[in-house]
Amino acid sequence: MDYLVEEIINRVSKRVDHCEVYLEQEKATEISVLNDEVNYAKEEDTTGIGLRVINNQQQGFSYTTNVNRIDDVIEQAIKNSKLNNPDKNLAIIEKPEGYRKVSGLYDKKINDVTLAEAIQRCNNMIELVKENDCQPTSAEYEISVGKTIIANSNGVFATEEQTGSGVSVSVNAEDEDGFSSAYAYDLGHDDSLEMERIVQESTDLAKSSRNGKKTQTRTTTVILDYFAISSLLGTFLSALSSENTQRGRSYLQDKMGQTVSSESFSLYDDATIEGANRSSMFDDEATPSQKTELIKDGVLTSFIYDTYHANKDESDVTTTSNATRAGYSSVPTVGFTNINTQFREITPITDIPDGITVHSVMGAHTANPITGDFSVEARNAFEIANGEVTNPIKKAMISGNIFEIMKSATALSDQTRQVGSLITPKVVAQNLRVIG
Repeated sequence: MDYLVEEIINRVSKRVDHCEVYLEQEKATEISVLNDEVNYAKEEDTTGIGLRVINNQQQGFSYTTNVNRIDDVIEQAIKNSKLNNPDKNLAIIEKPEGYRKVSGLYDKKINDVTLAEAIQRCNNMIELVKENDCQPTSAEYEISVGKTIIANSNGVFATEEQTGSGVSVSVNAEDEDGFSSAYAYDLGHDDSLEMERIVQESTDLAKSSRNGKKTQTRTTTVILDYFAISSLLGTFLSALSSENTQRGRSYLQDKMGQTVSSESFSLYDDATIEGANRSSMFDDEATPSQKTELIKDGVLTSFIYDTYHANKDESDVTTTSNATRAGYSSVPTVGFTNINTQFREITPITDIPDGITVHSVMGAHTANPITGDFSVEARNAFEIANGEVTNPIKKAMISGNIFEIMKSATALSDQTRQVGSLITPKVVAQNLRVIG
């Protein structure tokens, strides 16, 4: 497809000031399990091309999955540009000096996994769940091989191949009141996902959550497991987006250089981490990937930017290589890659006389994005008494403020895990309201 991209650039650049082609090829295999049998299995090959043009500082965009419709895509993108208002901040990047390869993002063994083998792996998961005395309610397994090309009229031509794999499972375990449920999932770039570990994790959690008891309403310490902190920290992270600061929707917009979290906490956006979920050689504008310090020892040091929002900012800033897209069908905007949290202070569970531990939460999307206030349902929660995890909790809500939490938060241990974009330990949060 390299020749096609070059042809589009050559044709379009004669008619507009700037143009950019985003080509995405993906072969994906997806298996879905409903209850205890395979619900559907499919293989899909997709090639998508997105064309962005800028003429007289007016942007137009069009896309297709049919390479025979390139003429239509070109005409539509140019037509669309004439319908939009001029914006002085629009730009495409200049050609960089080069790109540094990030290892651990491609596993050729994924190419060899057949549909029949993928189905068998899911069937094996189902049987493992049953062997662990639980009932599978749903599971998914997906593998993919993809290639991305980004080229523009400034001489940029960036290409990268990645593979991906993902597995998830949800289970029920019978108890006196009906059943308790749990889920687990993992993502990666290689063909070595530990399905047995994911099954064990979900079934152990479901069984240990059986016969929960009511908890006491109080203000106390809460251990936020990887999934729980990943959900709640989304509000905090959204305040670090330049798009939100420029729209006046960020709690942190006027706090550059100020202490905004615990002095033992640092935060980085880093797309160069070997084998990490969101790593890449370049962002979705083809800017070379980098590591960006956002918070250092509690002090706010930067927001994240793509080219557009860097040009728009009142400060003298440049892109932080944080242009992201939903794929070939969208234009770039600003977003995170791998969000790496670092805590210097650890609070082991043995130092917690009273509290609860929460595996995941429901309702984090309802948190106030400006103030950081939240009230969520705690899922798979357990009491902590005298430094030990005790009985499961039947039902509980937790409420607090994520910006206040991060002013005193510590890590439970130095063990970390990546959930989506976030690389984090389990987090110890002080003075949350637990409602039984």
